[in-house]
Amino acid sequence: MIKSKPATLTLIDTQPLRQFKARDKQRLGLPECIREELSLTPGLTVNGPNALLPMQHYQNSEGFEFAWGHILERRTEQYIVWDFCLNSLLTQYLGAGKRLNDLQRSAYHYLEHNIACTTRDIVPVLSMQEGWKIMPSSTLGAFTLVIHFTQETDARAWVAYDLLTLVMPPLIEALQREIKVRR
Repeated sequence: MIKSKPATLTLIDTQPLRQFKARDKQRLGLPECIREELSLTPGLTVNGPNALLPMQHYQNSEGFEFAWGHILERRTEQYIVWDFCLNSLLTQYLGAGKRLNDLQRSAYHYLEHNIACTTRDIVPVLSMQEGWKIMPSSTLGAFTLVIHFTQETDARAWVAYDLLTLVMPPLIEALQREIKVRR
């Protein structure tokens, strides 16, 4: 007789994904890991009238929270910009003596090798008449997705079904492994 292990069930929190697909944004505050990152740079101010760009982005920010961090959403006339902020991973990077730029470099390198819609050049992004492109990130997140406003529904579906469910888990796993290897 073979002993079988009881089945283990993994609970996946689908609420953030549903909120993202439904465009149900919420106010986002400045993450502690970004405050810590900024505090490591001499001469930069975090509060006051000369506050840094990340502080300005988070003053009236809205987006979508996930267990791994959040997607900060900004809109312009032609584009929707989603900054993917991997807060939990950034906290681990900072704990290992690394910085946000290390996380950005590694995350983008991974995406470049696994996704076709990446670019390092701003020209294809600014000349987009449709579609979306992943670029190296702004000062806020691990990477940025820029979407032409006419493609929001398709981009949101692609992010929900492909990027968040198929790409992000192995990306986060690879970046966590990288931290452990380099310690």
